[in-house]
Amino acid sequence: MPPTCDAPRTAPASPAELVADCLAGSQRAWAALVEQYSPLVWTVARSHRLGPDDCEEVYQLTWLRVYQSLARLHSPHRFPAWITTCARRESLRHGRKAGRYVPVGDGSVLDRPAAEHGPEGALLSRERRCEVLLALSGLPARDRALLSLLSADPPPGYDEVSRRLGIARGSVGPLRARALRRLADRLRAQGVAAEAEV
Repeated sequence: MPPTCDAPRTAPASPAELVADCLAGSQRAWAALVEQYSPLVWTVARSHRLGPDDCEEVYQLTWLRVYQSLARLHSPHRFPAWITTCARRESLRHGRKAGRYVPVGDGSVLDRPAAEHGPEGALLSRERRCEVLLALSGLPARDRALLSLLSADPPPGYDEVSRRLGIARGSVGPLRARALRRLADRLRAQGVAAEAEV
């Protein structure tokens, strides 16, 4: 008898496997997809400097769009980049609608070298972000949660990180360093040169 799509897996499922299982009707796969990529959606929303209520709305709308459009996804292995784009679009749409959008990243011309100005620089910057987010999505759940928390603006203190993740305060720094090393290793494995050693 062939295994069902809800059968327990021995290794973490790839994005393509999770998408295929979701499309086959697996609630477990949908829950795994949401659990694995929720920190990514939150990080994108927070990077647009939206307030907590606005981030919550962007989060909900992003997952609604994903649910509605999942069957039309042509490259399931690119799910992390796709959901990043969905979250970014929802953040921009929500920011414009609310009239409170403050450009970040691409909007800041003064802090980038001249070579990164213009459409080519914007494209390279976007590709670099997608590569980092793809590498981040492949890290263990604790690494993703830790790095997502510490990349918030403003980042929470170590006491708050300790409380939210249930780890000892003294472990936050060493765990962060190891998570960043694993992220750099994944980027190198993807063929992305790190701009600075972690």
